[in-house]
Amino acid sequence: MHHTWRPSHRDFKGHETIVGMWRFHTQEKGWSDIAQHITIDPEGFIWLGRNWNRPPASAAGHNGNSAFGPFMFEMIGDFDQGHDSLVGAQRETALRVVALVQQRFDLPVTSLRFHNSMSAKSCPGSSLVYDDVVAAVNQIRAQGRGLSRAMVAGGVGEGPFPEERSLATREAIEALSRVSAAADDPADAELAHDDVEAAASAAVERQEQEQEVAEWRRELSPQRLTALQPHVINLSLGRFSASGRISTTESDVDAIFEEHLVRALAEARAQNRKLRLLFYAHGGLVSESSGLAIAEKHIDWWMRNGVYPIYFVWETGLFESIGQMLKRAVFGSPRGFIDSANDLLIESAAEPLRGPKIWGEMKLSAERAAQPQLGGAWQVASRLKSFCDAHPGEIELHAIGHSAGAIFHSHFLAAAHSLGVPVFDTLQFFAPAVRVDTFKDQLLGLLDAGKVARKLTLFTMNKHYEKDDNCAQLYRKSLLYLIFNALEDKRGTPILGLEECLRADADLKRLFCLDGHPAGAGEVVWSMSSSDSGRSASHATAHGDFDDDPPTMNSAVRRILDLPDDGVIDGYPARLRRSTAEMNWADDIDWPEEFEPSHAALPAEPPPLPTSTPLQAAPVVAGPAATVVGGRRIALCVGINDYPDPRHRLAGCVADARMWASSLSRLGFASALLLDGQATREAIDRSLRAMVENARAGDVIVFQYSGHGTYVTDLDGDESDSRDEALCPVDFASGALYIDDDIAEVFARLPEGVNLTCFMDCCHSGTNSRFAVGSSGGRPLHARDARRRFVPATAEINQAHVLFRQRLGRAARHGGNGGAELMRDIKFAACRDDEVAWESDGHGEFSVHATRVLDAGIEGLTHEQFLQMIQADFGPSPRQHPLLDCVEQARSGSLLQPRQAEQPLEVDNVLLMQTLWQLQRLVGQLARHGG
Repeated sequence: MHHTWRPSHRDFKGHETIVGMWRFHTQEKGWSDIAQHITIDPEGFIWLGRNWNRPPASAAGHNGNSAFGPFMFEMIGDFDQGHDSLVGAQRETALRVVALVQQRFDLPVTSLRFHNSMSAKSCPGSSLVYDDVVAAVNQIRAQGRGLSRAMVAGGVGEGPFPEERSLATREAIEALSRVSAAADDPADAELAHDDVEAAASAAVERQEQEQEVAEWRRELSPQRLTALQPHVINLSLGRFSASGRISTTESDVDAIFEEHLVRALAEARAQNRKLRLLFYAHGGLVSESSGLAIAEKHIDWWMRNGVYPIYFVWETGLFESIGQMLKRAVFGSPRGFIDSANDLLIESAAEPLRGPKIWGEMKLSAERAAQPQLGGAWQVASRLKSFCDAHPGEIELHAIGHSAGAIFHSHFLAAAHSLGVPVFDTLQFFAPAVRVDTFKDQLLGLLDAGKVARKLTLFTMNKHYEKDDNCAQLYRKSLLYLIFNALEDKRGTPILGLEECLRADADLKRLFCLDGHPAGAGEVVWSMSSSDSGRSASHATAHGDFDDDPPTMNSAVRRILDLPDDGVIDGYPARLRRSTAEMNWADDIDWPEEFEPSHAALPAEPPPLPTSTPLQAAPVVAGPAATVVGGRRIALCVGINDYPDPRHRLAGCVADARMWASSLSRLGFASALLLDGQATREAIDRSLRAMVENARAGDVIVFQYSGHGTYVTDLDGDESDSRDEALCPVDFASGALYIDDDIAEVFARLPEGVNLTCFMDCCHSGTNSRFAVGSSGGRPLHARDARRRFVPATAEINQAHVLFRQRLGRAARHGGNGGAELMRDIKFAACRDDEVAWESDGHGEFSVHATRVLDAGIEGLTHEQFLQMIQADFGPSPRQHPLLDCVEQARSGSLLQPRQAEQPLEVDNVLLMQTLWQLQRLVGQLARHGG
């Protein structure tokens, strides 16, 4: 008998806790399975564990072997004195388990052993008295609550567990009773029940919190969208954003000011107070989904405190871009070289890796937002001016900017002032990443004159905490230091949030009262503060933590409400996410729905540099994140059945995508799935770009698509037949087609040394990564529910395509593959250009045959051999003829293997590709116009 100690009753989270224990025992301790045969939870339920015929990891020297040994069970809880109590259903189950096992094997009641009788531990808890437990077990046995005679004799009786006669339970017991060939664990394998094991419980709890955020990202229901819309203004490149998880149009902004704020003002009047209106701009280290998750948590809390918040959620892409830059900077560094020397390496590499350009583009987004007439923030400020004019003296204005949000607000508040918006009562910056000269140019003079905000408060870390922070777990100082040292055009450009920059500037010392004369309009709250309450408290110890740090947020609301240190507020709830200092750079990227790449798929350590020896494939594994020699294996699988128009609906595409993901997982791939409504054009493009652009030499990546194909009018004159071939995302009827030019543009970004393979199960996919589709063909003769994966391009679809391209502002193709001779990807197509890709019996025919060959094993297979095996699997009279589309020399290359270093470099010569592409485009235009 054992207790878990940690998790205690309070810590128990059901299945997640059991899985957490299993991971700790197998992955951290290195044991063959979870230590115990069963686990009994606080409600008395039994969780199955290791094979009952294998020895447990119970106590050193007392675990037995494959022939004989103890039956081990753990009870969830800390049963030391003064903690959890073993009572009720949990106690009843534990006692009955002991009685059943003893009676089944004809053991005396004293065969029960406490863990503490075999070690110095207190387990199963100092509150449990051995004699009392034995007496209780003996009473159960005496009362006949053990096994029936039939069960003891080996017949089918009641059994030790409820409903054992059910097939599912019998099968489970049979499975647990089979002896495996696994080696025994070490003889000294023993549960420690100490702080080390407690870490496993803490990890489970953190995993649960992360799961909640991940679920939030995936499940943005109409109800939640409706609740968010009156408080969110989504911007992309400074303009209202029609993409992303929540879009914003001019009419949405009108609704905020003409409907929602009018209602909020009426409620404020009823409470005899002003309407407190807060404009919040999140930081650049936050993805759109995390920005929305924080906004959702904040909104309810602000409203409970009598503040109406409006969140600028601006899609900066900063964390993704900075993370990729850092990864490239440290690639190839010696193991263990993550120290100050590595920081210098990153700082030196930032400029050639486009660091200042990435940061500059983000700053440009903030400037564009405040551009007169066109910028989203300018339009908001214009409507704010009208709203305040209509209700003079009834509105209080407040603003908070976190990190790069301070750059945004420097421009937004300046624009608001220029439009005549009333003075803001408070302006608060959290770890501001704005340049000192930008802040001075935009706001300092207005602050000194009391024209833009009456009070400015700056929350930031002192220099010691800044230097103890890290950026994406690669750069060993905060983001502000990375900006200061590497991301601005000139190294050492002063940044407002850095202590050394504040104290080095006379104007800032005066403004923030750091010169011994408390006369300025500003104030600094240094983190970590000595107090965790009041108006001037902050316990953020990482750059990205301020907006989810309870002391910081409570201080901010007290300043908005103009309350003293002990003023009553509705306190900020517990942290939503773990500290940004703990995050891998990939953790906060908006990956496609149902795709969160594991750390195994994105290793912290770079793989070995390629050598002249051809790299071998990883062993086939049953899991999505196998570590592979030469790099990572990542796949994007798209399947669309549920098109909005019933005439377009298919039946086998989602099943195809899942089937491909399953087959690829056995080859070590981490697979992303975009299914039905998830597979919008924006999501496919974003996901494909992320996979391609994040890849590095040695990686093997796969793009698989099952859905409709079509062709539409060529708008830029680059096609000799005047048609662009296209994939049909779920929203294609709106004109949002994914045409050959789009795909070619993405594929042209493929880094050197990356193997990209496409499997296209759609109509006329024969050359559609260069890209081409074709015309419809015949119908299978003997298939049930047979459907073509092709949509004829009607006049309405073509017109919608033209309008969509005009809105997109990108009719012309910017680069491309330029024909088969310059292709950098390998593509397997479902059929020839003059054929139809068919689906029947719930699957695409190409997908069925291709995955069947894949599942049989690919060791040593070339691309050409794989194609031949698929064609043979179709039989002697196929309805469609799969194709292989690639450069000629790649036909003999190994299937789904890392590219070899000796591959001819001329294939990757971007200048040659672009030149030949321009020549090909010119030839196409001449042919089209009869030249």
